[in-house]
Amino acid sequence: MKNIFKTLALSAVVAMTLTACSKPDSVKSKDVNKIKVLQGAEQCALPGEKFTKLLRIELLGKQEAGLLGGKGERPPVSKVKVLFVPVDGSDLKLSRTSAVSDAGGSVSVQVTAGRKTGDQYLRVIAKKKSVLIRFVTGVSISGGNQESRTGQLMHDPLIVKVVNSDGKAAKGVPVYFKLTSAPAKSKAKLQKNCVVTNDEGIAENNLKLGKKTGEYNINIEVADVKNNYHIRGINVRELGLSFWSVVISVLGGLAIFIFGMKQMSDGLQKVAGEKMKQILHFFTSNRFVAVFAGAFITAVIQSSSATTVMVIGFVNAGLLNLFQSIGIIFGANIGTTVTAQIISFKLSGLALPAITIGLLVMFFKHRMAKGWGETILGFGLLFFGMSIMSHELKMLGVFPSFINFFQSFDCTSVNGVMPIGAIMGAIGIGTLMTVVIQSSSASMGIVLALAGGGLINFYTAVPLIIGTNIGTTVTAVLASIAANKHAKQAACAHCLFNFSGAIGMMILFYIPWGPNNVPVFMYFINSITGGDVFAAVPQNIVRHIAMAHTFFNVFNVLLLLPFIGIIAKICSIVIPVSDEKAVKIQALEPHLLDTPSIALEQAVQSIRYMVKEAWSMVDSVITDHFIKIKVDEEEFEKLMIREDEIDTLQEDITEYLVQITRRELSDEQAGLVPLLMHCTNDAERIADHTANIITLTKRLAKSDQKLSEGGQEEINILWQILKDQAQNVVKALHGTDSDKVHYALRDEKKINKLVDEYEKNHIKRLQDGKCNALMGVIFIEMLAEMEKIGDHLCNIAERAPQIQSQYVSLG
Repeated sequence: MKNIFKTLALSAVVAMTLTACSKPDSVKSKDVNKIKVLQGAEQCALPGEKFTKLLRIELLGKQEAGLLGGKGERPPVSKVKVLFVPVDGSDLKLSRTSAVSDAGGSVSVQVTAGRKTGDQYLRVIAKKKSVLIRFVTGVSISGGNQESRTGQLMHDPLIVKVVNSDGKAAKGVPVYFKLTSAPAKSKAKLQKNCVVTNDEGIAENNLKLGKKTGEYNINIEVADVKNNYHIRGINVRELGLSFWSVVISVLGGLAIFIFGMKQMSDGLQKVAGEKMKQILHFFTSNRFVAVFAGAFITAVIQSSSATTVMVIGFVNAGLLNLFQSIGIIFGANIGTTVTAQIISFKLSGLALPAITIGLLVMFFKHRMAKGWGETILGFGLLFFGMSIMSHELKMLGVFPSFINFFQSFDCTSVNGVMPIGAIMGAIGIGTLMTVVIQSSSASMGIVLALAGGGLINFYTAVPLIIGTNIGTTVTAVLASIAANKHAKQAACAHCLFNFSGAIGMMILFYIPWGPNNVPVFMYFINSITGGDVFAAVPQNIVRHIAMAHTFFNVFNVLLLLPFIGIIAKICSIVIPVSDEKAVKIQALEPHLLDTPSIALEQAVQSIRYMVKEAWSMVDSVITDHFIKIKVDEEEFEKLMIREDEIDTLQEDITEYLVQITRRELSDEQAGLVPLLMHCTNDAERIADHTANIITLTKRLAKSDQKLSEGGQEEINILWQILKDQAQNVVKALHGTDSDKVHYALRDEKKINKLVDEYEKNHIKRLQDGKCNALMGVIFIEMLAEMEKIGDHLCNIAERAPQIQSQYVSLG
């Protein structure tokens, strides 16, 4: 209970602190620093007709910095009286001549054209600020804002209708068309530069779009000197779309983004060193430290999926228990938000300099320098890829087809209620996107790019964030499929945590807060981040999304941290373990290969086991069978099965070490691999001698003769020395006593000396008739077997100091 109260108290303090330090409420601000026209300017209409769009303007205050980063945005100014005044004899008609700005600082008014043709002006006044807005009467334009395929004529022609003040068609009036802007080198071309209106007052033209996606702006000017008819340039926008070029550009930007993220991760790992990843093993003494470890590691390697997979591997290898793994998984969800925070700062201008500097630094041979070079290069590539994606998606932000698609799962609150269908659709898209890309950080990059391009709003972005969190659990589930039940429980905990957070956030969607009934979580994010994300034109939306991503995961951790024990219990119920002894610990865990220091530790542990097991087999066959001349086929069969297992283990260890060599290793790690391979081969050969000794035992048992008393005594003496050597080698390999290596080598010299001496003694016994030839052959072969075993033990002992000097055990 104490931990629960501590967590809740910490949450309250954080919330109160951030709220107290948040930006000033827009309602309290009365200083208008800027009037922004949101829509309705530069419209055309025929005399007496309403202009199609309402005139909407937004009042903004001085630019204010956000609490947690960014240069900030201008806050909206509410409760300010706005005046609408026609000027220069304009006869525009207004639905109202004054209005008061709402909570979002916006004001709207319907404008109707009068009888005067030509340019008409309306002045908008708010306190000391004003802005002049142009309307055009006597002209209507259709065919603008079309979306057509690049390289072709627009679907519909551009039609300009000109009338006089009495509403009758203006015949014979020249209308001039000029292409003012187009994507670079697109080669767009107008059919005609000047068209004279026909009897119906219509001038028709068309545009062949260029080959590049983007906006094509046409300036239309009506000029008739004879009739004193002049309307200065009216801008009409057309849209050209090359679908596959957009797809290639977006995917290319995403690929560069992901590659940059990996480069930055690899570089930081080199800088931090291998001990950085060992934090996962060391810093798990309690839940709080485990969360910190998970967050720190994920922030460095830039992937919660990689951290979670590593944790699954640790659990499968028996290096972590379920309770410890849950804390690290919690932390990983916080650490993964660092990527979105980095992206949300407008640092794309540093991309190319960072790529240049990083590449130059990478030419240094020093490992640390190369690590920094990779980090800087990755940073630059990350922002370069992000800028490519953002540029393409920002262009698509004005295309009706794309706008309509994203509006199909628009989660904007209606009367304080977010549509549940749209929420589930957005969550599903976020989940699918992360499952396909296999990176929640990359998915967040796409979400930020979509928001920056104006294709999604904050209401939609938050459910997409929830989807990315759910999607990232798939990686852990896939990693646990071939693992033991404890690892599956860890994957289950990851799913339980992320799904619980998603459900909690969905509940918060339906708890309104503030004067506009905004969901409470979104209101909180908006209150601590510069700019108003709920304004008519969302301000600082990318920073808001990054903050939402961070606090969503932080709040989930704070809420569920006291209940780690309960989560572990639930996972144990969902995936029960009936017999702990039956749970197979996979020492040579493939998911640990990307952590060479720990993978090498697992290889060393396996070799230690292999040496002990091989010696145990030799000990069993000599002590229980050869010396006692006892043949037990059942026991022999078991020993041969164990020998096959040793052969398999040798293959597994060798293959694992080969896989390790394919990773980037330090010089010390690279030097350790051949030593371990030699030790593996020696251990396997020790086990092979078991079969030879079994054969000698059977031959000895079949004979009516026995070894001479002298021969038996010599075998026993040699056996005792060999046992002492084996015990010294096992201890030396564990690094528990450095003197054991010296003792093992000393025993080897004794064995070699005694074997020579005993062979001479045997020849003398043969000459004296104390031993027959058959027993003599068995005796000599047994001496050879024991000498060879001693040689293999000696080889392992000689390498043990090098293994210990180049490798510090984590256990």
